[in-house]
Amino acid sequence: MVIEFRNVSKTYPGGAKPAVEDFSLRVEEGSTTAFVGPSGCGKTTLLRMVNRMVDPDTGAVLVRGEDVADSDPVQLRRSIGYVMQHSGLMPHRTVLDNIADVARLNDAGKRDARKRATEMLELVGLDRQLSGRYPAELSGGQAQRVGVARGLVNEPDVLIMDEPFGAVDPVVRRDLQREIVQLRDTLATTILVVTHDIDEAFFLGDTVVVLGEQARIEQADSPERIMAEPANERVRGFVDTQSRSLRTERRGEETVVVDAAGRVKGVLQ
Repeated sequence: MVIEFRNVSKTYPGGAKPAVEDFSLRVEEGSTTAFVGPSGCGKTTLLRMVNRMVDPDTGAVLVRGEDVADSDPVQLRRSIGYVMQHSGLMPHRTVLDNIADVARLNDAGKRDARKRATEMLELVGLDRQLSGRYPAELSGGQAQRVGVARGLVNEPDVLIMDEPFGAVDPVVRRDLQREIVQLRDTLATTILVVTHDIDEAFFLGDTVVVLGEQARIEQADSPERIMAEPANERVRGFVDTQSRSLRTERRGEETVVVDAAGRVKGVLQ
């Protein structure tokens, strides 16, 4: 177990009700857990409790068996990879420096930091020739890949991702999702990801946690179990199981997989 939430609750100043109330969950080492749910359900609050960007009012969050409340927040954050929506790159720093600066924060020497940054560019599928560019000169997909490289440059055992691909188009989004799956398998990193997209949660997550109001767990299970056996009508409605039923059709020389609306979802090999 790498991350554990123990009965955490959080009410923001002026809030009429808690953003998170009595939430508990264990995240196993090397797994990818996806929090998914409607806007305002508390999923981002939970994510930010892991690196102490938000402190719970009650309860405890443990990382690597230690209560994060007893940790120095700066050192904790440097030990956890973090990827956010819109990449969060520093506009006045080159691509290589954006990545290397994170390594320098963990006491890497300048030469070693730049070497690791270059390796990270290759790991996330970016050409070395991009290293001297500035964020404004990148496409949205390239910027997000640089954001992922920053999150991984210190080879963290824990990576948290907050709506990491929400700002890119669907084709680039799926490519980035595949990159994360490959990186996870390569690096054995424990990943906690927040998304509002159930398809993304199913693609990335070993475990998908469907949240209701105040981060109430409606179901926490494998994507297959959630699809086949939704725990209640709220999960069924959110997942929209009926519209995801699939069938095969013969179209020309190919056998394709289509959904209930007849949209092509894939080709059988």
